[in-house]
Amino acid sequence: MISKTKVSQVLFWISVAIVSIGFMENINALRYNLMVPLLGLGWVLHFFYSDNKIDRNSTKSFILVSLLIALIALPSLLKIYPHAHNLVKYTYYSFVVGMMVKIFSAYSIFVFLKGDINKLEKMIKYVIIFNLSMFFLQFFVVFPTGYYIDPLRAITGEPSRYGGGIVIPVIGQVYRCTGFFEEPSTYAGFIVVLLASKLYLNPKVDKVVLVAAASIILSFSVAAIAYGLIVIGYFFLRSKPSYLKYILFILSPVLVAAVISIALDRLTSQGGNAQDIRDNLNTMVFAQQLPILIFGNGALGIMPAAAYVMNSTGAIYQLGIASLNDNGMWLFFIIKFGFVGLVAITSYLFFKTKSTLNRIMLFVILLTKLSFLYFGFVFYFFLIFNNKPVLEDGQSNIESDVD
Repeated sequence: MISKTKVSQVLFWISVAIVSIGFMENINALRYNLMVPLLGLGWVLHFFYSDNKIDRNSTKSFILVSLLIALIALPSLLKIYPHAHNLVKYTYYSFVVGMMVKIFSAYSIFVFLKGDINKLEKMIKYVIIFNLSMFFLQFFVVFPTGYYIDPLRAITGEPSRYGGGIVIPVIGQVYRCTGFFEEPSTYAGFIVVLLASKLYLNPKVDKVVLVAAASIILSFSVAAIAYGLIVIGYFFLRSKPSYLKYILFILSPVLVAAVISIALDRLTSQGGNAQDIRDNLNTMVFAQQLPILIFGNGALGIMPAAAYVMNSTGAIYQLGIASLNDNGMWLFFIIKFGFVGLVAITSYLFFKTKSTLNRIMLFVILLTKLSFLYFGFVFYFFLIFNNKPVLEDGQSNIESDVD
């Protein structure tokens, strides 16, 4: 007979695997081919070899969030103006079922770990370490050798976009490492979500958190540099006084200037085209009729001016605009649910997160290029919906090795 302790350990590592795979948005449907067997094995172990108790609070959250998902898409299905159903291939069924699979996956993690916040925080920490390991392996190999380790290409055949087109003195070619993702900005966005989830359960800024935050900036995505500096800056302000802190404070203008210089070089290396298509996306969104701006196009709709291309070829760049979530999650919320939807979700999460640290991480998540339809954000939302935050105490929670 397998002991409950061993079953608990197996369920913990199954949870690490499920979340790690779930966050790999760029391997598409392959994620579910890997996650479903793991979920099945996890539930078998939970029912037959564990105490098979179902966490009541998590189950209640699963039911409520599932109902919320089913309800928010109804106006699109019923075509209640201004919500529309102008994405022909994106049905109510596909939206609800797709989201339900992600919610159920997140819920399963809470069941497997029995809602234990210490185990949840530890599990998230291992997922962060898993992603950091690949990122820094790429980083320390590609800069001296020019050879890029590309797991995404090995898995899907699609190469990662690690080339930055930037050359600077001393360092030479600047590469933008992507981890298990297609673009550096996607890597940075998911690391932000993982950090926000970990810090929600444990506000202590340890070495793993600091290294993860540094990797956001070292991805050399222009947007990631901006919000990475916000995160690092807050950690710096909250840290204990030390000689290292004073030295870094003195050097910070030079470090920030160097990072900004790389970001500007990245922008100019694109010949202005990258920024132009982002500006065009903003123009198209805010040129919509006022009711659409207020309430959005709905879960099954997008801007009328872009619907035809999305339904025919899906190549939205033909309209001269960026991907719908390229300018940040905040804009994607406006596209789908208008300013009302953006205010509603941010207000709920703002009041639920309670602490300054959690609210800064929420703000940064809204700046990322991630979609709220991704598993990563679904996991983060479910965590906040289901759990109260572990708040910072009056003293600093940031480790200082040099006093």
